[in-house]
Amino acid sequence: MAAVLLLYYHLAREGGITNDQTVYLSQGDFDPFAFIDVEVEAEQRHEIDGSLLREGAMVHLLCDLNDLIGEFEDDYLLQPFTRRILDALTRNAAVVMPEALAIAEEVSLGEKLLDHASLRAKLDAVHSRYVVRRFKELAASGKS
Repeated sequence: MAAVLLLYYHLAREGGITNDQTVYLSQGDFDPFAFIDVEVEAEQRHEIDGSLLREGAMVHLLCDLNDLIGEFEDDYLLQPFTRRILDALTRNAAVVMPEALAIAEEVSLGEKLLDHASLRAKLDAVHSRYVVRRFKELAASGKS
């Protein structure tokens, strides 16, 4: 969970999903593909927040996807990592983060049909709904 909170911290500090935000995480600390559908056993739920892990995995993948689009431009769909991310988002988004499914579908159209303003709006909505909301919930839960 610490890796997700670190990612969320950088996203909050930078005001949204921009570029290269997952570089703050050590590669071995958090594999978003492993946590995208993680289930926490009942006796551990008071200490481990499964929804934070699943949502954080989706946000991590969206950050990586955004980086790939920016880095490879017209060729981002030719990158195996892009296909892997889109597959993971498509298979898991409906339950965890429906907004990610809409993003995956839009990005799958390719650079020529990709509406960058629409993509930015969707990424901003994810940032607000998942990252900002999570910090507000954490702050509220600490009040006496």
